[in-house]
Amino acid sequence: MPAMTGDDAPIDAAPDSAPDAAPCGLRSGMRGKTNREVTIDGLKRTYIVYVPQGVEPKKPLPLVYVIHGFTMSGQAMFDTTKYPALADSEGIALAFPDGQGGPNNSQTPPWNVGTNICPSSLGAPPSATGDDFKLLDAMKADIAQDQCIDDKHVFVTGFSMGGYFSHHAGCMRPDIAAVAPHSGGTHVFDNCVSQKKPVIMFHGLADTLIPAGCNDPKATAVPNITPAATQWAQRNGCDLTTTDVAVTNGTCRRFDNCPPGGQVESCTFTGMGHCWAGGAASAGIYSCPAYADATALEWQFFKTYAWD
Repeated sequence: MPAMTGDDAPIDAAPDSAPDAAPCGLRSGMRGKTNREVTIDGLKRTYIVYVPQGVEPKKPLPLVYVIHGFTMSGQAMFDTTKYPALADSEGIALAFPDGQGGPNNSQTPPWNVGTNICPSSLGAPPSATGDDFKLLDAMKADIAQDQCIDDKHVFVTGFSMGGYFSHHAGCMRPDIAAVAPHSGGTHVFDNCVSQKKPVIMFHGLADTLIPAGCNDPKATAVPNITPAATQWAQRNGCDLTTTDVAVTNGTCRRFDNCPPGGQVESCTFTGMGHCWAGGAASAGIYSCPAYADATALEWQFFKTYAWD
């Protein structure tokens, strides 16, 4: 294992260790933000971990995986979402992985998102070929060496292509407690492993890259595509009517009469393009700070609908 000499020094994870096989919270000196790497099926994968300072290592913390979009990076999501500040106040462990081609790669699809997914304005987004679920498991096993993880409260959120991956993870991983896709889409849920799951999704109504209709049934329809919100509501057993709640420059529509553990919510933002709602003002083109804070909204949703 290389020595860790600062904020940006990589360390090696232990991908072959089962997430819960060893005692947790035993490794010291890796609090705050650290850059790490692991090899999955011969492919080096990089990621950022954030663990709040001052938390007792044996205290199980919830874990949120924050997944970036095409041409982006884990660092971009670290900067944009403001999740680290929330982690400090709420006590959350965070992982910000880079896609299969590495950070800021415009040539290689970053994530395996399934097939026949809702198309972007440029056509069907390509799916990567590697096993990103193995990456989730390896990151969790690594973080658990620093900080015990609350296995019942592990979540996935992501933007754009990361939003597609969030839907896919919610569909295929029953161990993920809830998901929060932002500005993405998904595939038909016929082969899903998960039976029901709390899901909150976000989309700008002026998004010219990923149509809002990929998620929102009230947006302009995408031909031959059932919006993800409708699919989740049907799968979870909700009514298809909604109750609307106004948020800053947008509306969150909560599906009615969802069963426990199956709440579905869709938040849309008037005039917002392809960017993270309520993101940091200094983060660049994928941040829209004038809108309700998607990070705060999704965390409150997780605590309300995906907590024992």
